[in-house]
Amino acid sequence: MLSAMRRLLTLLVALALGATVLVAPRAGADGPRAAAAPGTFKVVGKVERRLRLSVASLRALPQQTVEVSFQSGEGQQTHTYTGPKLLDVVGLAVPRFDPAVKNDSLRFWIAATGSDGYRAIVSWGEVDPGFGATNALLAVSEDGRPLDDAGPRLVVPGDVRGGRYVTGVVEVRLGRAGG
Repeated sequence: MLSAMRRLLTLLVALALGATVLVAPRAGADGPRAAAAPGTFKVVGKVERRLRLSVASLRALPQQTVEVSFQSGEGQQTHTYTGPKLLDVVGLAVPRFDPAVKNDSLRFWIAATGSDGYRAIVSWGEVDPGFGATNALLAVSEDGRPLDDAGPRLVVPGDVRGGRYVTGVVEVRLGRAGG
């Protein structure tokens, strides 16, 4: 009963944030570029509720601001990003962890895919506050500039290189290693 109430509460919060709950089953590969409008993205995979969110709806979640420096193909970059924690965004979709399996969440990964098809993965253990506690974000602004049209950006503080900084996120997928 408590689990059903928690799912209902999560669904209501997601809807209040302006999320669209995707209830239709997947018909084949609906590729990462299937976002309905600029600045929107899907949360799919091993979740109870598939969601479609926008940068505007991400602003309704608690925000974090991080200053990061990382090496890129153009040299050292330093930026300030603001947005909700990746963990909070995926949490809205209610991950399907198996409570009968010890630390089942540690078998999960989160893939962020950009509008150009670029994809990077963060493990659940990296972002879980009981383990790695990395403050990974889905940024809604970079250096004070809103990302509404481009879409959110995955930001992984602590990475020496910027390879996991996915621009224009159109899909966030929760998956489980080994199935």
